[in-house]
Amino acid sequence: MPFVHVYYPKSQWEEKELREVSEEIHKSLMIYFNIPTEDYFQLFSPYVLGQFYYHSNYLLEHKAKRTDRMILVSITCAPGRTAEQKTGLYQAIADAFKEYLNIPIENIFITLNETHRENWSFGQGKAQMISIKEEKNNESSY
Repeated sequence: MPFVHVYYPKSQWEEKELREVSEEIHKSLMIYFNIPTEDYFQLFSPYVLGQFYYHSNYLLEHKAKRTDRMILVSITCAPGRTAEQKTGLYQAIADAFKEYLNIPIENIFITLNETHRENWSFGQGKAQMISIKEEKNNESSY
């Protein structure tokens, strides 16, 4: 159920390249967060260069520096993943941007926003994740 929002510098890449990164992010979520294949919701939003403000080396190791090609990946998902799952996901996403868009991993900024399942509707005005959770609880009570 993750929703991924990627902010990237405008006019830097072709749609095909962004699609490849999107697919790699999804594969990483399937591996590290064990999501189903069909759970694929992502939005890519370009930003104008000069409108993303950041410190060039805050918390980076080995005197690394960020460039003007910063990427922000914001993932909203349900709570419950371990620190190991999260760090594995972060590394896999950074590696995908490096491989497919030639972006240094220093330029990949990732946030994870956890929100409870009852705060999601996948359409039709329903809270589908509540129903799924209730079904699983009922099955385990037999």
